[in-house]
Amino acid sequence: MGMTPGGWWLLFAVFIITAIAVGALLYVQLRREATVEPDSLETLKQQYASGEIDETELETRADRLLQYES
Repeated sequence: MGMTPGGWWLLFAVFIITAIAVGALLYVQLRREATVEPDSLETLKQQYASGEIDETELETRADRLLQYES
C-alpha cells in the first residue's frame, strides 16, 4: 500500500492546512473570550458600588438574574 511521492506531499499539505485552520479557530475563540463584557451580576455590583442603584434594587435585579440563569 505504498503511496507515490506526490501522494505523500498531498497528504502533508492537507495536514498543514488543517493545522492552520484549527489554529485560526482557536485564536479567534480565545480573542472572543478575552473581549467578553462582564456578566450581568458583575455589572449590578459595580452599579451598586458606584451608587447608581440602592440595595433593594440590587437584590431585586440579582434575584431576577439568578432566576433566569438557572
